[in-house]
Amino acid sequence: MRAFPVPAIFLIAAALTLAACGSSVETSGGMRLPPGAFPLPADISSGRRAVVTESYRWIGTPYRYGGNSKRGVDCSGLVNAVFGRFGVNLPRRARDLARKGRSQERSRLVPADLVFFANTAGRGITHVGIYLGKNRFIHSSSSRGVIISSLDDTYYRRHYAGARMIIK
Repeated sequence: MRAFPVPAIFLIAAALTLAACGSSVETSGGMRLPPGAFPLPADISSGRRAVVTESYRWIGTPYRYGGNSKRGVDCSGLVNAVFGRFGVNLPRRARDLARKGRSQERSRLVPADLVFFANTAGRGITHVGIYLGKNRFIHSSSSRGVIISSLDDTYYRRHYAGARMIIK
């Protein structure tokens, strides 16, 4: 058996540690969270927890205009697929979704609220995502598919148009 020099062993250990940090996080319940995600607060409803957990399963799905399956999904298709899994029927277009539920102030967002963006691909409400907490949301990006982004990103901060509470 060939031995590695000591410095090589340290490099390999460091690389494995960094790879583990960048891949996922494990919650106390044993669920693996995707990069950019974090454990949910204990005080949110089981319905909200289920919506967020289901949304994580869509990460990496490619973007497809008008799509609503794992083969490809657009922003409102993602919202419909995730909420539809729990029997919540919603309109198909982002601008119609923005009229559902109850208005929610940005400072009071709770995981599973819908966040809306205006003038991203046309006029008016043109994009929607599902809020995850800590200023992050999951959405289907036309260039990168289903990803987690920050409401603090300059682009999303500039286009932010409001939020709606769909479930309690």
